[in-house]
Amino acid sequence: MPRPVAVMTRRQALAGVAAWAAIPALGHAAARTAPVRIVTVLPVKPPALTEFLPVMKENARVARAHPGNQAFGVFMDTESPATLYLFESWDSLPDLADFMKTDAQQALATLEQSTLSGEALSLHLSDVPNIPAYDSHTKGPADDAQEDVAQTLVIRFQVRPQERTTFIAAFHDVIPLVRAGRQTETYDLFHVSGRPDNFILLGRWRDAAAYEKHERLPCIIRLRQILPAMLRHASERHELHDAAL
Repeated sequence: MPRPVAVMTRRQALAGVAAWAAIPALGHAAARTAPVRIVTVLPVKPPALTEFLPVMKENARVARAHPGNQAFGVFMDTESPATLYLFESWDSLPDLADFMKTDAQQALATLEQSTLSGEALSLHLSDVPNIPAYDSHTKGPADDAQEDVAQTLVIRFQVRPQERTTFIAAFHDVIPLVRAGRQTETYDLFHVSGRPDNFILLGRWRDAAAYEKHERLPCIIRLRQILPAMLRHASERHELHDAAL
């Protein structure tokens, strides 16, 4: 029976990496060069969403302006708008630890206790060897693009151990092809840290038309044909749009 993916609340996840960074003999030497990336799922109680979003907006604003932040995205599940997805990327653990001390982060952590319908799910991510690494400087939308029409995709995979190398190889040439699209903002594959058979794909396109065009690419059609045989069970796919912050 497969082991479940490591799960912890967002506060536990952030506190854990911050504590590690605070140990001088372990944290700072490596942490200064090791980026930190986290995907978090926040199941907000639907009636509390109007209270939660303004606090999240301030938290996102402070995070994006904070030293060491590469990205801080907040998304809603298209099928379940009260389920929020966060993607945050930081230059190092000390940068994240410093952000945790801000009033905006503390206010959000306090509000989560009363507005979430269940525990948050936080997954630490790492780059996958032998494929193009996370690109924090991928093309953003053009000046006339509207963020509220952008399309974001998150897919979680649990790969059969014997298929791990083949799975990674399948993305080796696909990622550069998708990134080359003028309306592709992000397209990255990550390991879930501590779980070598668990992966997350994060993609983002300027609008729904660009996303639909991506879905028709021959390389993507081919991926959909060959990936199922490599997986322990069906992938978990979520189409997202930007939260109205």
